[in-house]
Amino acid sequence: KLYTLPDHRFDYRRYYVAASMKPMMAAGLMALAKPYLKENAQVLDPFCGVGTMLIERKYFRSADPLYGVDIYAEGIQKARDNTAVTKMPIHYIARDFFTFEHDYLFDELITDMPASADEAFYRTFFKKAETLLKRGAVLVLYNRQGTLLEEMCRRQNNLTILKTAVLNERQNSKVVVAKLQEA
Repeated sequence: KLYTLPDHRFDYRRYYVAASMKPMMAAGLMALAKPYLKENAQVLDPFCGVGTMLIERKYFRSADPLYGVDIYAEGIQKARDNTAVTKMPIHYIARDFFTFEHDYLFDELITDMPASADEAFYRTFFKKAETLLKRGAVLVLYNRQGTLLEEMCRRQNNLTILKTAVLNERQNSKVVVAKLQEA
């Protein structure tokens, strides 16, 4: 980054919590996933935090509607405040993903998986996600648990891994792009 030139690309990020993903990381994830993202997709982030992944998703390819769900109400309020700066129409709901219901199915699920996710969590997550996604939906999943996410994706009979990438070896972070099987 050239520090002599002003860079306002991430000025929307006014509010965050300790576990928030840095906007540059979210932008990098969306750049890696861009070939798999659908134009005008209906997008869900089940652990949206302060909304960074959804905002970056909207920057990389048009999407409508976008929904963010998080159990942490303070994070949802900060997501609304950050999104207001962008004037993007993103809907945020303070609710546990595992009790979230919606009238229609989503084309994409993008998220930063909770740091505490273990095998039991992933099994429950994939079962719930399947009830909210269209056949052929794309999942862009990020975690800091090394191979656990990729291993859990491989165990799902209805998922095909399209791409994996190690983002930071020191932090043990990885992104997996997968597709839910068609019919």
